[in-house]
Amino acid sequence: MYTLIRERVASMYELTYVYNLDEMLKLYDLIMMQRDIEYAKSQENRRGDT
Repeated sequence: MYTLIRERVASMYELTYVYNLDEMLKLYDLIMMQRDIEYAKSQENRRGDT
């Protein structure tokens, strides 16, 4: 839950009263996949620059 709040994807209120656990886990997975994609793209760009 901390990651979702830190990334400003959801507020503590939303996580407590709006989303259920399954939805929170899906949001978390989406954030982690987005990070992985951005990291892979940055690595490709870094390889292309050298």
